Amino acid sequence: MMMKQAPKEYHQRERELYDKIREASDDFSRLNKAGLDTTEAFRRLETALVEFESFRYMLGKRVSKNRKTPAIYF
Repeated sequence: MMMKQAPKEYHQRERELYDKIREASDDFSRLNKAGLDTTEAFRRLETALVEFESFRYMLGKRVSKNRKTPAIYF
């Protein structure tokens, strides 16, 4: 199976989204441990996960449209 490296900007955006997810997750955990309201942190986590899912979906669509470029596997 041949793997194609994604362009640098995709890796950068992916890292930004991972950081956003980690930050929201850590905030959720901290608030939950303290027994505080986690609603806002949960919403931020949900938003970050949906954004990440959309990013990965669009990355797959862009790569598959180009017949000369093999699919990207992560």
